Amino acid sequence: MKAGQSLSHLTARLLVNLEDHFMMDRPDLVLAHGDTTTCFTTAISSFYHQIPFFHVEAGLRSNRLNSPFPEEFNRQTIAPIARHHFAPTELEKENLIKDGVSSSLITVTGSTIHEAVQTMISKVTPASKACFSELNESRPLVLVTLHRRETTQLLQNTLHGLKSAALSRPEALFICPVHPNPLVQEAFQTYLKGTENIILTEPLAYPQFISLLMRSQLVVTDSGGVQEEAAFLGKKVLLARSETERTDGFESGLTQLIGLNSESIYKTVLDELSGAVCTINFPKINSLSRASEIISNEVQRVVG
Repeated sequence: MKAGQSLSHLTARLLVNLEDHFMMDRPDLVLAHGDTTTCFTTAISSFYHQIPFFHVEAGLRSNRLNSPFPEEFNRQTIAPIARHHFAPTELEKENLIKDGVSSSLITVTGSTIHEAVQTMISKVTPASKACFSELNESRPLVLVTLHRRETTQLLQNTLHGLKSAALSRPEALFICPVHPNPLVQEAFQTYLKGTENIILTEPLAYPQFISLLMRSQLVVTDSGGVQEEAAFLGKKVLLARSETERTDGFESGLTQLIGLNSESIYKTVLDELSGAVCTINFPKINSLSRASEIISNEVQRVVG
């Protein structure tokens, strides 16, 4: 991430770097995951160089081009470029078919996020969580991740609400792995730094993040991926957005949309903390998701 970096500059820089790479070392197939600008530019560059592009976690849709921004635009633009689509569920497959993608070009894989979390859980034991040994096991823990571009201007509303909740509940600990986006870094430092029970950290390695997520009683996020991870682990998720393209946690009541209003965020966090019970869950893994195996088999079938 670079200070003051716009989407235009990021896109241009990625396209140039991908051009250089593909000219030097042309692959037989390109596989990319998600809906980031990196995934979007990789799809475009693959198309320019006529390299087959396979899209993992395809078919998520909010059907509002500006929300989430720019992810929804990225997804819809990637769809006609991709030679094959790996959809997490039948819902995403139906979304792609509605967009005109042939069902023969879609493989339902299950959630790659669930598989990643399962892999981490299978390696985590209480003894291996020494990096969080300083946490008081009886103290409610709130995990906070905020980063979305379309909410940057409203980020201070969310942060004000969180700070008010932290001040009202000093016995709770708020841990915030701060996204490397310079604008997000500045906002967190400006509005939350110095609050005694709020800890700002650098982005965590994935095993550390999952360990912290498992330790948490409440998650406040604007990330669809974190929504899916937390709901999979049975954690209450307060989603600081007005809508989401993911269904995880809604049927069970674990996920709640709380918008971007400071007062609403403050009240909702307090309400959830009042019923929080401090437990550490290590879910039993019955069988590991096969998403990566399904994807790998299809790739091998195509490239031989």
